[in-house]
Amino acid sequence: MKAFFGKIVGKIKGLIDKYKSLGYRAKKKIRFIIGRVFLYFVLIELAYLFILPFIYIFTTSMMSYQDYLDPTVKWIPTSIHWKNYSDAFKGLSYFGMFKGDSGDKVFMSSFLNTCITSFGSAIFQSISCAIIGYALGRFKFKGRNIVFLTVILALLIPPQTMIIATYGIWSKLGMINTFMPILLPTLFGLGIRGGLFALIYMYFFQRIPDAMDDAARIDGAGPFRVFLQIMLPLVRSAIAIVFIFSFVWHWNDNYEAPMYMYRDRMLTLQPKLQHIKQYFADLMGDTGSDSDPIRKAMSEPTLFAGCLLVLLPVLIVFIVGQKKLAAGIERIGVIE
Repeated sequence: MKAFFGKIVGKIKGLIDKYKSLGYRAKKKIRFIIGRVFLYFVLIELAYLFILPFIYIFTTSMMSYQDYLDPTVKWIPTSIHWKNYSDAFKGLSYFGMFKGDSGDKVFMSSFLNTCITSFGSAIFQSISCAIIGYALGRFKFKGRNIVFLTVILALLIPPQTMIIATYGIWSKLGMINTFMPILLPTLFGLGIRGGLFALIYMYFFQRIPDAMDDAARIDGAGPFRVFLQIMLPLVRSAIAIVFIFSFVWHWNDNYEAPMYMYRDRMLTLQPKLQHIKQYFADLMGDTGSDSDPIRKAMSEPTLFAGCLLVLLPVLIVFIVGQKKLAAGIERIGVIE
């Protein structure tokens, strides 16, 4: 054993001696190659940690319950079970005719409900938060610090602490089980992470040189024209960031949306995931416990298929907007 380790130590010393005898350029090239190898190794390890859950969800979603119960089947199913996706599609009420609360067949679409809340909120927040960020970033007025503090508080205070009060307000207004409790706050710069989006816009607007709007005012442009025709085109990256983040966070909302929209016809995709197991049990006429391993094995692959159906639109939006998102994060405003 000592001879073995002695050989290894001797080889390492030989490599070190060879490295010392090399020229400056050769040493620099070797350091660059070693650094790149280490960097790629770390990135591959991190990518593996992030991708592994998606691979597990994807492979499990195509398993039959026999494969799911079989301990010898780890990643690759013996046969592809596409029926999991059709069952998940129905269990999620993606869109189609289903029995409503009264027992009559009604058109319900959790996908359309989620699109309305997510796209609507993203559009409204992209506009309203831009106005707030523009005012805070480009104007000095009395009460500016109070407005800025209000934006910070809107970001810091968790919505769970105000949910009872806000639910009572929307209930008195008769807007429960409508889209208004989700869409209306975003129209005024609130909603999920509204304060953060206003701060993002503010930082982007602050980086724009003052000469831009000064030149526009000399040419006779008013505040609204400067904002619409000069400032907004310069912060396209910020608009992309806010839109994508707002869409993703509202799409994945599993707290506020089901709190205000709890009827079957108004539910979004995230809370509908919890209904897949119940749908599967009703389909099979099963009244057993959720802890039953057979029942769990029969519904678990369908649940994973439902997770992929919920994730798919978010992945599409990210793939389409990733260049704008990366460019916006890279630039962080207009360089003077």
